Amino acid sequence: MSFLTLNSLSKIYGNFTAVDAVNLEVSKGEFVSLLGPSGCGKTTTLQMIAGLAEPSAGSVMLDGREITREKPNRRGLGIVFQTYALFPHMTVAQNVSFGLEMRKVGRAARDRRVAEALALVKLDQFADRYPRQLSGGQRQRVAIARALVIEPPVLLLDEPLSNLDAKLREEMQFELRRIQQTVGTTTIMVTHDQGEALSISDRVVVMEHGKMTQADVPAAVYDNPATEFISSFIGKMNNIPGIALRLGIQSSGVILPATDCPATEGEPAILSLRPERITIVPAGQGHLHGVVSARFFFGSHWLFNVDTAVGQIIVSWPNTDGSLPASQGQPVGLSWSPESARVSARTQETSRIDA
Repeated sequence: MSFLTLNSLSKIYGNFTAVDAVNLEVSKGEFVSLLGPSGCGKTTTLQMIAGLAEPSAGSVMLDGREITREKPNRRGLGIVFQTYALFPHMTVAQNVSFGLEMRKVGRAARDRRVAEALALVKLDQFADRYPRQLSGGQRQRVAIARALVIEPPVLLLDEPLSNLDAKLREEMQFELRRIQQTVGTTTIMVTHDQGEALSISDRVVVMEHGKMTQADVPAAVYDNPATEFISSFIGKMNNIPGIALRLGIQSSGVILPATDCPATEGEPAILSLRPERITIVPAGQGHLHGVVSARFFFGSHWLFNVDTAVGQIIVSWPNTDGSLPASQGQPVGLSWSPESARVSARTQETSRIDA
């Protein structure tokens, strides 16, 4: 049963439609990420849920109650911004306690709930410190504790980890998920970071040009993207244009196999293949032949650029034992399981991506 429901939610500024009739149902306790590039409408959607932006059309329902026109303070939602917005003159405990004081919660109950919130984010030993005495990750956890201490029905996160360095951001992703699962609060997070959304969400909602283009579990969004935009935006993807066959495509005179072929046979089509699903094999073997033009080291894996008859193909190779399958300038073959390739009809959108 839906706990938070967006019904045809829209926001229009003059002639510009920022959010276009978004429909979304979120279950109680679910962690949902709104994912998309800058300007896609994800933050505006969050602001309409929070009451910080008034919808041009549509409605917001919370636990069966319409809150579309309610003031933000009447909704009782917890909000964490990317800037933390902590009070510099207040201690950690005072920052976390502020929302409870505004709600006139008694001193004893307030102290208990603040202590519980700080323990939850592992900052109970920092209660008397000021924000300037904390690291970026610690300040972020204070902001999360302040939002959770009021026991909100929904927690809204607006790019909450964007100000952290790469390593700390990754650590905080898992910490954020741990906190959310411990409390069980329904959570909506806005992010442009694909890895962040895929790793900690129950569902990912991909937005493009104000529209919701796919809402699904992370693995389905990654493995079965609904549009060519999603296939290229989330992770890396090799998009190879050609003519649809019954089991694959023909491109530049080469037949490339696939089993998922909804495109009409004989019509323009595109084969999509993730770099990590491709295996480098000796020259003369595999489905496609080429020459390694470049390789890049990322620690846990290598990326190879392979020039082929159908264009440059990206291959991801895991760094399991330090060995490499090919050197720069070496002829190689490329192989993959047909089940891992996806064929779809070629659209104008696909042509823009290829350009």
